[in-house]
Amino acid sequence: MGCGLFGRDSETDERAVRPGEPKPSPSGLYTAYAEDGAPQNTVKTLVDVIRDKDGNEVYRDDAAYSTRHGVLFTWLSTEPNQLWILSSDVGTFHVAPDNDGTWTKQHATNVPPEIKDLRGY
Repeated sequence: MGCGLFGRDSETDERAVRPGEPKPSPSGLYTAYAEDGAPQNTVKTLVDVIRDKDGNEVYRDDAAYSTRHGVLFTWLSTEPNQLWILSSDVGTFHVAPDNDGTWTKQHATNVPPEIKDLRGY
């Protein structure tokens, strides 16, 4: 669950944020969660959520990602606080805080090699 078409190798398994398996950011300041979203045409969906060390929600995606097509949430190891969303259905995105500390999602136009390896580009 949560990996879909992205394979189940040990690196992906270790890195993947799945329901009940949150993962801390490289900085250790935040934790990413995969929470159940509203079903879409009876298909299970996942939503990425980021919380700070006190458990306060700092980001909740406005999109729910279909598990039918494959979705993976993972932190980029070379950035302290950058979560990547890899969806076979709608594309690849990253979420990070801006200079004001507001978390924003951007469509990825330049995908780092470690993410490409997970995505299968």
